[in-house]
Amino acid sequence: MTFIAVFLALTALSCLAGCGGGGDDVDAKEVLAASSAKMKVIKGFHFEYEVHLPEGVKPGGGLFIKRIIGDVNAEGEMKATVDANYGNLPVSLGFVALGDMHYIQDPVNQKWQEIAAADSPVGSLSLSAGTIRILDRITDTSSAGKQSKAGVDTYHITGKVAAEEVEAIAGAVDTTNTFPTDLWIGVDNSLVYEVKIAGAATPNEHEDIWRSIVLSNLDTYVDIEAPQ
Repeated sequence: MTFIAVFLALTALSCLAGCGGGGDDVDAKEVLAASSAKMKVIKGFHFEYEVHLPEGVKPGGGLFIKRIIGDVNAEGEMKATVDANYGNLPVSLGFVALGDMHYIQDPVNQKWQEIAAADSPVGSLSLSAGTIRILDRITDTSSAGKQSKAGVDTYHITGKVAAEEVEAIAGAVDTTNTFPTDLWIGVDNSLVYEVKIAGAATPNEHEDIWRSIVLSNLDTYVDIEAPQ
């Protein structure tokens, strides 16, 4: 599984100057292509992935992943903490992804369990690979101006992403709908600082759900090993 590919899958068509300052016209397609090339070769990054429900809406039954915070390296390996709800019970557990194996830490006894990625409750989530696919395959794109993210000037690029491109970020997708998508890409370095994907990935999700990924420590390598 390749994580630095999760954030790079978005291609563009036209430009639209807009919000956030600047008003400079930019070629969204060129911005996305430069970012895709850059994100494919960085050493790694820190991320905060979050699933946002409308105010007052509670997750359904079963396992609902609310937030994942961790690090990804160039090999696509990930080490993170997962905050989730199992029914009405909030749980927090350690998570490590190495190739085709996932390691999940029991929140009660703190012991690690090894499980095949195909059988993992985290599903096919692959933030790095998913981002790259978005950068490469986003359609109906335009520029919405410049905005500051984490103190960095970024281009705000909008577009739509097909359901199959979202699976690596949502973990599971059961729809043919397209997803409105926003990306914030560094003006000077072409790195992705934030991704926002709106829409329900499965029939059980609320129609106004949206997902965000905030990246930091970009181009920083993290050595990730199987837990002992």
